[in-house]
Amino acid sequence: MDADKEGSKEGSGYSHYRSSLECGGQETANADYYPDKLLINKNINKNKLSHLQKILLMTDGTVTELLEHLSREPIVIEKLYQAIINNHDEVPASHAHGVYQNEGPVLIRKIILKGKHTDKNYIYAESTILIDRLPECFRNELIDSKTPIGKLWSKHKLETYKTDFSAESENSNVEISGYLSVPVDSELLSRTYSVYSCGEKSMIITEKFSSSLFVS
Repeated sequence: MDADKEGSKEGSGYSHYRSSLECGGQETANADYYPDKLLINKNINKNKLSHLQKILLMTDGTVTELLEHLSREPIVIEKLYQAIINNHDEVPASHAHGVYQNEGPVLIRKIILKGKHTDKNYIYAESTILIDRLPECFRNELIDSKTPIGKLWSKHKLETYKTDFSAESENSNVEISGYLSVPVDSELLSRTYSVYSCGEKSMIITEKFSSSLFVS
């Protein structure tokens, strides 16, 4: 094999594949192994979703960067709540199925993704984070800074894999209506997914936004 071909194997695709195996991933040649990307609850009328809303619900990339492209402004976060807990009974109900009592302390966060220029609140998010499974430098900045998680993943070059996507429609309660500036009981689109790093689950995240957002 000549040098050019050998070098090409060390490019981004090959090195990403190799690093995933080093972190405990396994190769599979069976295309049927992979599940459907997104489980959409029957209470969502898929025909009413706009193209941009489908992208927001289905993306496995960085939501912050996607939101910056869609909104055409920088996105910052507002921390609404943050606490490290040892009692897993306090984990949000939508995340409880994925966190077990012997998995150590978890960081519970509630934040808003908002426009830096317009101050518009776009997305409300809740995260359950298994902090002992994250590098210390990443963990410290996550707790102490106001940098969105997606930008921290890029900054620290933390390998991530998102899976178990599910989406549903729900009516907003008083609290979230206030955060997103929508009427109480108005329709929200919501998605929940898990984040893995080096083969271990590190986060469960739920994101919610108004069904009137990016309707075209």
